[in-house]
Amino acid sequence: MRKPTGQMQEETQEKLDGFNLLYNWEYNEMCDFIESHGEETFRDHYETYHRLVDEYGRELVDNFADHFDIETVENFEEMYQGQHETGANFAESICMDLGYIRDLPSWVAVDWEKTWEDALSYDYTEIDCNMSDFTYGHIFSNNY
Repeated sequence: MRKPTGQMQEETQEKLDGFNLLYNWEYNEMCDFIESHGEETFRDHYETYHRLVDEYGRELVDNFADHFDIETVENFEEMYQGQHETGANFAESICMDLGYIRDLPSWVAVDWEKTWEDALSYDYTEIDCNMSDFTYGHIFSNNY
């Protein structure tokens, strides 16, 4: 059961009121966050969390926080490598962007799935979503 706002720490109550006044953010959403993550995390990270939810969607940000941790939302944008259809597509894209693939003849086949699985999946994480338009292939660097 959720703690009434009157029983929260004064600093938390001030943040709740300030966010509601400044941004018109819903108390219920903020209190749900506090219930899930605690008052200190709310005070330290909710503003960034809310901005990311507006930009990238709640499901992706929540899945990210579940995979890493809620404090890591501060590094979300630095870690985010974009949305790709699969890890294999990301492997091809990063190799092309870094100039590792130049003028390969059309008859040369590169196993991008193997490249993803055997090399890149250790340094990157793929997070999928079920409820958004972009459900698959959100790639994040594990090195932040």
